[in-house]
Amino acid sequence: MIHKKVTLVSSPLLVALLWQFRDEPLAACTCISGLAGLATWCVVPGAVSIFKRAGLSGADLAKPNQPVLAESMGVVAAMIYLVATFLFIPAQFRKWWSTQEQTELDMTLNSFVFPYDRLGEYLSALLSLQSMVFLGFADDVLDLRWRFKLILPTIASVPILIVYYIGYGVTHVVVPVFMRSWLDAHIVDLGMLYYVYIGMMAVFCTNAINILAGINGVEVGQSIVIALSIIAKDIAYIISGNPDGEYYHLFTLYLLLPFVAVSCALYYWNVYPARVFVGDTYCYFSGMTFAVCGILGHFSKTLMLLFIPQIFNFVYSAPQIFGLVPCPRHRLPKMVVGSPLSRKTVARLQQEIDAENSGAASDASSDGGSATGDASNPSILSDKISSDHHGTLFTLHKSISTAMTSFAKAKANKPKRSNSTLRRSRSQSLRASGSSPNAGIYMVASRTSLEGAKPLGLLIIKLYEHIGIADIERDDQGNIMTVNNLTLLNLVLVLCHRLTESQLNNRILLIQVLNSVLAFFIRYRLSHLFYF
Repeated sequence: MIHKKVTLVSSPLLVALLWQFRDEPLAACTCISGLAGLATWCVVPGAVSIFKRAGLSGADLAKPNQPVLAESMGVVAAMIYLVATFLFIPAQFRKWWSTQEQTELDMTLNSFVFPYDRLGEYLSALLSLQSMVFLGFADDVLDLRWRFKLILPTIASVPILIVYYIGYGVTHVVVPVFMRSWLDAHIVDLGMLYYVYIGMMAVFCTNAINILAGINGVEVGQSIVIALSIIAKDIAYIISGNPDGEYYHLFTLYLLLPFVAVSCALYYWNVYPARVFVGDTYCYFSGMTFAVCGILGHFSKTLMLLFIPQIFNFVYSAPQIFGLVPCPRHRLPKMVVGSPLSRKTVARLQQEIDAENSGAASDASSDGGSATGDASNPSILSDKISSDHHGTLFTLHKSISTAMTSFAKAKANKPKRSNSTLRRSRSQSLRASGSSPNAGIYMVASRTSLEGAKPLGLLIIKLYEHIGIADIERDDQGNIMTVNNLTLLNLVLVLCHRLTESQLNNRILLIQVLNSVLAFFIRYRLSHLFYF
């Protein structure tokens, strides 16, 4: 396996670099992160059989054969991440426990006093992350109710809230320009309300990734994009040479570099076609990682800008989440085997197929039936096409278009070309185009019945339809019958009609990347319009 070969070659090099740069915390963190990523890359496939024996497995409902995959593999990445962050503690504080002689001036300036506050922040972050890994794994095994998913993240955020209160404790916010005349102030102290806000942010982040899930790679993919966006912001601040807040940017890098490493390794096994499922463990683990960085790194507003797709997904899903509209247990998109074309195009193509088959049959009869019994006989091909009612019309259209193009060129260049050559070309094209085992497998928006929906829920659904973000089916009397499940994944399918699972995942990641660009534009180009 390639991952084992790469690990055997890269690990000694990373260990050597770690020893060489042991006095540079950021370089040491990068090397440890690389080792954590390689470890995740190798351990995940080896743990598949163990998890399946323990009953941690599930069917991939978005595949025609519904293969059974190991679930909760996010716990493997999370545990390796925690081990990496534990091992990084000595490297991070190495210069304070060095045996270097302290001068009297150094002792006077307290330059060698151990930074217990920084150690406390780092350990509190790891404590909160451990708590969320435990919650996620418990949810995968025990299938916890939603109320526990709201209460336990609140409790898990207590360590970082206490450290924030003791170490920083700033609870005032700058008032936007358009509100200063109303409040008659430039700065407002929120007091305990600020801790309520950051506590709710921790709860939201831990559940936001979990809500926007359901297809191969989307949970890990969006987390990687958000993490890389934050890393890019921190590196830009450090390179700019601005000493203000440099520690907090380094603190964020120390947490996110190993996170990106283990996530990229996990994404390799979870992207389409997935070989493992990450489970709720990874969703809660990644969400709490971002919450810890946003709270202790003091960029909670920027973090919320990076979470705009998740915020939209939550607001869009609110009618189903709060019971205003019936909510099925699984709202993931629906797999179909068919053509990505519209119904009108399908009907027209079917007419072309019938007409061409009729013409081919007439040509065969005029030749005295010389092709009877041949495997490429047009009548036999017609029988194959009509009997293969589970085949894809898109595949047939491609085959027929290729055959017709070949026939037109042959007729122009060689008028005396026999019909048997055309029949062989069409048969070969049909077999070649249908060779892919997943040909014609698409995803469409799944739907839910509106029977029993609350009046407020129906009003919201009508509003969604009015602004073009809901696909409603009505009966002959005009009554609303069904609507697409209210998730961002299904909305993308409503707008794009049909996509493969891989294409849908790429669309979501593209939305996340574009949102990061928009978030930084708002934060660094438009903020002066609201705060100056």
